[in-house]
Amino acid sequence: MVYTVKQLALIAGVSVRTLHYYDQIGLLKPTFHAVNGYRQYDEKAIVPLQQILFFRELGFSLDDIKDIMSRPDFDVSESLRSHRTLLEKRADRINELLATIDRTIRQLKGDTEMDIKDYYVGFSDEQIEEYRKEVRERWGEDTLKDSETRVMNMGKQQFATLQNDGGGIFQAIAEAMPKGAASPEVQRQVAKWRQWLENFSRHSDEAVLGLGRTYSQDPRFAAFFDKYGKDFPAFFTRAIEHYCDQGSTQG
Repeated sequence: MVYTVKQLALIAGVSVRTLHYYDQIGLLKPTFHAVNGYRQYDEKAIVPLQQILFFRELGFSLDDIKDIMSRPDFDVSESLRSHRTLLEKRADRINELLATIDRTIRQLKGDTEMDIKDYYVGFSDEQIEEYRKEVRERWGEDTLKDSETRVMNMGKQQFATLQNDGGGIFQAIAEAMPKGAASPEVQRQVAKWRQWLENFSRHSDEAVLGLGRTYSQDPRFAAFFDKYGKDFPAFFTRAIEHYCDQGSTQG
């Protein structure tokens, strides 16, 4: 297919003047000129133009782009992989800036910012670092960062609301214990718990099952859940295991 300069400019989201200039400096020449002298581009111009626009987005000068793309060893596939890596880094940086903006807006509105210790209320500094190390080793740095960022961004009021919601779920499960871990009443609450977890971090099916088992196997979790009854930790684990066995972890 052959494109006029106006058609190619529309497809690429640039101005006609830009394509004229690229032609003038030898960066992107037309495939040929029509009888009337108008520039004509075919499919072979699409990828080079895309490369030019990627390089421009990443801050390269036109002279540098021309030098890079004119090299005999220039490889489009390798260039695209490089673009992807650089754009991913830029996306991470933009996400960090957006999070900073959101925190600043909340601060200007008078919302109370959270400290990381607020997330681990009731733990000593040593216990906090021990717990964070354990999460990092078990589920990875990305999971820890994702969880703490979500909580820090939500603020104290929303965090407190979620804590209350969680407590309500645990209490409902405790009250339904006589009906059995596999009962519809208990399983409905486990499904709510599964959805509730997503407020704090993304959880794979495997992570959901692993977390459920720590509730009775880890003395720290077991001690926390003991307030709902001495048999509650083991019961909750069984209920979660049944939930996972049924393939219902997507809630």
